[in-house]
Amino acid sequence: MAANLDRKSNTLLLGVLLGAAVVALGVLAYHYYDHVTQEPVVRIDVPGFSGTITKDKGVDIEVGKP
Repeated sequence: MAANLDRKSNTLLLGVLLGAAVVALGVLAYHYYDHVTQEPVVRIDVPGFSGTITKDKGVDIEVGKP
């Protein structure tokens, strides 16, 4: 009976560790995706123009900046 209890304990521990690893991987993937999509690729700041070029929104330029 003690051997059977030990086997259940190992299986439960392995399941908990695997679940925690999957959750941690999901959180890291979300943060990486959020960082990549929100970061401007190019920032434009010249006299008369301003704006950014991003991967998700494309080109966003304002003309006639004071």
